[in-house]
Amino acid sequence: MGNPTSDPRERAMIRYRVYTRHIRRMLYLGGVLQDRTRSATWSYITGFLVILVCFSQCVFLINFCRDHIDNLVLISRLFGMACSYIAPVLMSACFLAKREKLMELHETLNDLFERELTRDRETEATLLATLYAFDKPSYILCFTMGSTGILILCPRLIPIVRNIVHHAEPERYRLPVPNKFPWPMPIGGGFSFYLHVLYQMSTFWWVIFTVGSVDSLFGYYAFQISSILRATTARLTNLRTPEVFTEVLGTCVQTHHRLLRCGRLLSDIWGLIIIRMLFTNALLMCALIFEASPFTHLTVGQIFLFISYMTLKLLQTFIYAWYGSLITSASEHFREGIYFSEWPKSRLDRNVRTNIIVTMMQKPMIIKALNLSSVNVNMFTKIVNTAMSYFFLLQSLDEGR
Repeated sequence: MGNPTSDPRERAMIRYRVYTRHIRRMLYLGGVLQDRTRSATWSYITGFLVILVCFSQCVFLINFCRDHIDNLVLISRLFGMACSYIAPVLMSACFLAKREKLMELHETLNDLFERELTRDRETEATLLATLYAFDKPSYILCFTMGSTGILILCPRLIPIVRNIVHHAEPERYRLPVPNKFPWPMPIGGGFSFYLHVLYQMSTFWWVIFTVGSVDSLFGYYAFQISSILRATTARLTNLRTPEVFTEVLGTCVQTHHRLLRCGRLLSDIWGLIIIRMLFTNALLMCALIFEASPFTHLTVGQIFLFISYMTLKLLQTFIYAWYGSLITSASEHFREGIYFSEWPKSRLDRNVRTNIIVTMMQKPMIIKALNLSSVNVNMFTKIVNTAMSYFFLLQSLDEGR
């Protein structure tokens, strides 16, 4: 008896289910899972916990910056950390404020996708054909984010562990992240000190899992939308029987209308998140290059951290831009599929013909961030150019000091 997983179709289906479970697990660990099978009270508790922990850490960090305002390199480094801490706050707040829309988006796409999967083998193959272009970047993004967090946290935790092992003097203990609290700073070993260390480690947890899960979820929905559009386009172009064609065409137009609604929901939920990502990633890449230049004084650990952090920011920006372009491209192909199909010769009633003409006259589905920026590959180029412009500006300011 052959191995059931030797079938490419079966392997693709297993891979899709694993990808789905990975996204859900990340959302759960990040405290932003919104699901009707989960208590709304618990979702709000975990969401507000993420907001409270990360926002307070951001405030304490900014408070520390006020005492070192004359150190431009230190300010740029701590500004990057503050931007990282504010990301889970914004993501959790958006998911809580738009919880019903998020669940509507998830249920609609899941219903459409599962319905397309059960049609036939050709449709299933079309749906899962580009899965590798979505699940691999998600895994790479999560791995890079975790690696960056470890590279940032370990050099700060190792001295604490070393001092504990060697029974160092209390004044040699320092917190992993520089903060200025409204209460006396804990610098010695003891319950208060270790409680603050645990608090700071929890903020790293939320940054990694909350940001990683929300970014991956955007890619997951982009995969479903683009795959459903490609599957409906393939069904239109491969049908030749007029009777069947009439039924399929009406179904495809209805599916397209539901996907347009999903595209608007996706833009609404992720609009502010994407705008924050664009603005902060440009500043963070600029600050990172400014801090590392001229690269001759960096240690091996700092070089690895620079490469990991820069890769993370570039990858994060690129996958949003790429996924948005894939949705727009699939939408354009769907309109072309209707245009080049045999619908003028088919026996369609007036309402269906009107819907078809309206569908062809509509613009391709474009994901927009608060109507300020279209999410496509051009956005990635603009962010990189902006980061370099900010870098040269910082360099000029530093030389003039």
